[in-house]
Amino acid sequence: MTTITDLVQDPADLPFSFVLDGERIHGIPPAWQPTVRKREISAEIMETVYEAAGPGTGLELRVECMTYCDFPVVEWVAWFSNTGDTTAPALSDILALDHTFAGASPVLHHYNGDYARSGGYTPTETRLFDGNVLSFAPVGGRPCDCAFPYYRLAFEGHGLTLAIGWPAQWSANFSGLDEAAHVRAGQEQINARLAPGERIRTPRITLLAWDGERTDAVNLWRRWYRAHILPRPDGGPLKTCLGFSAPNGGVEYTAATEDNQLRDMKKARQHGIDFDLWWIDAGWYPCGDNTEDGNDWMATGNWVPDPERFPNGLKPVGDALAADGAELLLWFEPERVRPGTKLDIEHSEWLLRLPDSENSLLNLGNPACRQWLTEHVCTLIRESGIGIYRQDFNFMPLQYWRDNDGPERSGINENLHVQGYLQYWDELLARNPGLWIDSCASGGRRNDLETMRRAVPLHHTDHGYGKSAVKLAFHRTLFEWIPYFRGLSVSWDIERPTLFDHCVDRFSFQCAMAPMMLPLLDIRRDDLDYELAATMIAIWRRAADLLLHGDYYPLTPFHRDVTQWVAWQFHCPDTGRGLFQAIRLQKAPNETFTGDLQALEAARVYVLENSETGETVESTGAELDRTGFTVALPIRAGAIWFYQRADSPGAAK
Repeated sequence: MTTITDLVQDPADLPFSFVLDGERIHGIPPAWQPTVRKREISAEIMETVYEAAGPGTGLELRVECMTYCDFPVVEWVAWFSNTGDTTAPALSDILALDHTFAGASPVLHHYNGDYARSGGYTPTETRLFDGNVLSFAPVGGRPCDCAFPYYRLAFEGHGLTLAIGWPAQWSANFSGLDEAAHVRAGQEQINARLAPGERIRTPRITLLAWDGERTDAVNLWRRWYRAHILPRPDGGPLKTCLGFSAPNGGVEYTAATEDNQLRDMKKARQHGIDFDLWWIDAGWYPCGDNTEDGNDWMATGNWVPDPERFPNGLKPVGDALAADGAELLLWFEPERVRPGTKLDIEHSEWLLRLPDSENSLLNLGNPACRQWLTEHVCTLIRESGIGIYRQDFNFMPLQYWRDNDGPERSGINENLHVQGYLQYWDELLARNPGLWIDSCASGGRRNDLETMRRAVPLHHTDHGYGKSAVKLAFHRTLFEWIPYFRGLSVSWDIERPTLFDHCVDRFSFQCAMAPMMLPLLDIRRDDLDYELAATMIAIWRRAADLLLHGDYYPLTPFHRDVTQWVAWQFHCPDTGRGLFQAIRLQKAPNETFTGDLQALEAARVYVLENSETGETVESTGAELDRTGFTVALPIRAGAIWFYQRADSPGAAK
């Protein structure tokens, strides 16, 4: 296994750099007299903190390094503070990562993030020849907007996985060298003189070393992510869950009321939909009269339940859910403030504005603003019984930060906003035990690793919910990088007047298999096949833990082609259990597909079971390795075959 712990062992060689008063500095110079302190955070994590002071500058530098004992992973983040009583010299071009990695034939595996188009989440492999340079940055200040801050740098037989934890505007540069690659990454623009008492930080850099092939890298990352990144509400592992919702025909949830939510929750249970969380999205607050029907869900800045539709607040909804062992998910978009709303009128001093824009940005870099928001939302969480806090972000913040920075302050508003945003979420989690957070930003545009330490991306895109081939392509990438996300059971190749007006459909459920599922069914209708829905939900419940906790093996190439099949395998090596799913898309001409199942033990006998028909097949790992496993399906159909070793407890005979 490639060793990377040496990267954080010597302060002078720490792999970051910055420019101070025009001079490029790498690591921590000896003249800064760095000190070192180590502490064991847990049995798996060792923290090393370097602290130093720039002679005659008033600047103090703190670098926090984390070494994982159970995985080949190191991380670091650097902080710069002005502890003097005058303005500090200019800090600029701060690179959280600035290092050359040796290895033969470097190839960069990169992705293009989410941008509400079918082309999102596309993987690309680019050979880094000597002199070849690749540069990346998101669009508009949200970290996954047309870019993706997750990379694999593959050499012959080994490689590095890199994540840039920065929920704003980062940049990264990969340069090919002779038998090496040089990587630079950081906040895209920073050139500022810190005021007395002011502190800024770098993105958090995460590096995972791996040996072997792409699947080895993918599954080592998934295992580390589950162990150390996936949020743990109340200290326990995040469970797979079934969501449900009832918008009641309005624009977003502007037609939701206390009465219809309580009615539809009860009706869903009666129809056998045993949901774990109830989803209320945008529009539960006063929505103004800016549209013909008087319901404008974009009237953000009024964070109280609409007193006409929810005269008792959201407490009756939260209480009813708690009585059934379910949780309330509630949508917020605190960073966008619209004209005429409560925040716009009462706290204009907290807003960053641009000419000719109806959106104002709530400045989370302002401590008073952040404190007010924390108190207000925590009160709503307690009073309403909110179990999942969902935060959206539907406009580009970058120009709001940059146009309001001021002279010799480039990048300051962005940096302070990032700090405030993360502090806000940390406070929500600390003050509300058991709470978990859903990260959304016009879909999946703010899912960097610093955000994912605190949240999961249940709504990973605003595009293609019912475009089966597109949706499955998105899932293929997400399973590699951010393994907890939501699947929607809807297919748009079925004729329907509206998004929610469609039948219960096996194919739609097969294409929605993910650690969380949200069936898109209009619970007001009694003519739907709820028995079939219950059958497919039961299959999902059996599959969901394997989808989250198993090693992942895609068995078909990345594509969005309705003339092809999509197939993948999830395998738990410690138990020998897993699943194989194959989906024949709408125009795929081949009636059969043979999957080359991975990671099975040659001498073991495996029992494979069709999840819907109950048919079982026995075969040795060696036979499956030699012949593969063949399934036959009609067009527009899918099948999940669960398998386990024949000697496993409960194995079918």
